[in-house]
Amino acid sequence: MLTETFRRGWALLFATAQYARLTERERARTIYFITTGLFVLATVMIFVLTFPDTNENLLQRATHDPSISIPLVMFYLLNGLAFWLTRLGRSGLGAVVLSLTWILSFSVASALTGLNSAATGMILITTVLLPALLLRMRGLAVGVISTFALLVVGLTIRPNLPPAMPVSAETDLLTNTLVIVIFTMLVYAFVRYAHLAREESILDAAEDRFKLSDLTAQISRRISSRLGIDQVLNNAINDIIDSYADIYHAQIFLVDEEGTRARLSASTGEAGVKLLSLQHSLEVGSKSVIGQVTATGQYVVARARSLETVHRPNEYLPDTRVEAAFPLIIGEKVIGALDLQSKDDVAFTEAEQPIFQTLADHIAIAIDNARLFEQTEKRLEENEALAQQAQQTLQDVEELNRRLTGRAWSDFLSGTESLGLNVDFEQDTVSTDRTWTPELEAAIRENALIERDADGHHVLVVPVQVRGQVIGAMEFELNTDGTLTIEDRELIQEVSQRFGLAAENARLFTESQRIAQREALINEVGARLQATSTVENTLTTAAQSLREMLNAGRVSIRLGEPPPVNGNGHKKDGVS
Repeated sequence: MLTETFRRGWALLFATAQYARLTERERARTIYFITTGLFVLATVMIFVLTFPDTNENLLQRATHDPSISIPLVMFYLLNGLAFWLTRLGRSGLGAVVLSLTWILSFSVASALTGLNSAATGMILITTVLLPALLLRMRGLAVGVISTFALLVVGLTIRPNLPPAMPVSAETDLLTNTLVIVIFTMLVYAFVRYAHLAREESILDAAEDRFKLSDLTAQISRRISSRLGIDQVLNNAINDIIDSYADIYHAQIFLVDEEGTRARLSASTGEAGVKLLSLQHSLEVGSKSVIGQVTATGQYVVARARSLETVHRPNEYLPDTRVEAAFPLIIGEKVIGALDLQSKDDVAFTEAEQPIFQTLADHIAIAIDNARLFEQTEKRLEENEALAQQAQQTLQDVEELNRRLTGRAWSDFLSGTESLGLNVDFEQDTVSTDRTWTPELEAAIRENALIERDADGHHVLVVPVQVRGQVIGAMEFELNTDGTLTIEDRELIQEVSQRFGLAAENARLFTESQRIAQREALINEVGARLQATSTVENTLTTAAQSLREMLNAGRVSIRLGEPPPVNGNGHKKDGVS
């Protein structure tokens, strides 16, 4: 129970959960360790280190000597501030405060010892190592400059300093031992930092692969969902912005059909809206990131502060420090480019560039599929329009056939008396009947099957159709209880359809015979006319033939033009 309580208290005091990255957590642990160690070391030293002239330790001397008390108070305050900032999640600022504390502490120690202690060399080295460990390259620069400054100043003022405070052999041994321990721990921290940095780089690479896999999966899902090309482009760049914090602007250019210009097709943020409204485009092969990528098919990373950059500053994106563009390739054809921009000078490292190119390859596939989908949709719409036109044409043809059929039957029946037939199977009689019952009229008028019960019989009337045109009706008196099955009705309707076709065939046969007789008569008259040798004989033969054909009582034929009429309405003489 006591061990668990101690463990929880330790974890609460030296908390690192507020840091996400491994190196940040390790820096926090290092600051905790050094600040705690310095606190313990300083506390031990103020009790152990004594002044031979007065036999006072540092704590006793500090009570009446401001040159001792002020540095001690500043040391404890700065050391505690570094510890507290680290617990608040500000390890970077805590590292700065701790480095400053170490440098100031060494300055005071140098003034007291006159840079003649055996541990001075190691302390100088730790003055370089500690800031470098906590602040990387910036800390190394600060540590080197501070160390050289302290060394120069210390050596310069050394002749003017009072004699160094003598210390006992035990104190000197303790001091050197502590310095060696601190130096060893710093070296260990450096080694551990290097190991963690390597692990973190592996984790970062795995995280990048996971992001790429997740983005690829999202793009693949949208490919299968058959989105339009505009949705594919906008979803892709928005997903990139959401997944990569270092990227503050993303856009996609597509090469036009002529292959001469890369036109902006999708862009994020307010700047993207403005650029799209301006129909922003760049020439393929121009001295720009997009121009080079679309011309060569190779990705380009351009840094704004480089003298040899092809980055073209954009007034709508003034914060861009790095622009990276990756070609969108289908087969061997560059169809566009994925353009990413960052405010971070170290964005798009060499390890990240192939990852973004892989992402661009998947976006290219999504674009190609979206284009194919839109083309398929367009062809489908065109085919549907053609099908509708064909359907309308077929309906028009059917309507024309119906009208022609109706007119043909109307002409056919107009030359004859109404056709009608009654068949009485019970009396075994057949008679012509031209009367129309109300049921027959209703069936023709409504073009529908009519049923009724009358005098113990079930009457059923079905219209007779030819190509959709009603030409008559058939009436049946059934000796049933009025119940007909679906099969019975279908049979009656099929019989009426067959009867309609048979009647149409009979009409066509009669019509063809009439036309044949007419053609034969015309041919006969033509033969007679061709047999004559003079105009007078031809006129006589024509008149006789027409008289026979038309049963005419008188036939008049004139050749030439009618004579002109004079002013009083009388014809002039002498006109043939």
